[in-house]
Amino acid sequence: HFVFYLLPFLFFFFLFFFFFFTFLFFSLFLSFSLLLSSFFFSFFLLFFLLFLLLLSFFLFFFFFLLSFFLFFSSLFFPFFFSFFFFSLSSFSFSFLPSS
Repeated sequence: HFVFYLLPFLFFFFLFFFFFFTFLFFSLFLSFSLLLSSFFFSFFLLFFLLFLLLLSFFLFFFFFLLSFFLFFSSLFFPFFFSFFFFSLSSFSFSFLPSS
């Protein structure tokens, strides 16, 4: 079931690259647009695309860390859970009177 925790990572990985290639495509478009049309519109579009690229990068990074944490907590959770109950039971049995 650990594949389930990798799905957000994969989704935002592809989302990041989608925005990255969109940014590359529109940067080429802007280079021609600067030569042909108004400077203000190209400048605004460039900052908008930079914002989308940074947003996709931070979302990718955040969900990468989240999926990484969920993946490793799912691996080590049974161990910690059993260790916790074992220590709790040994602690409670230490209070029983010995015969």
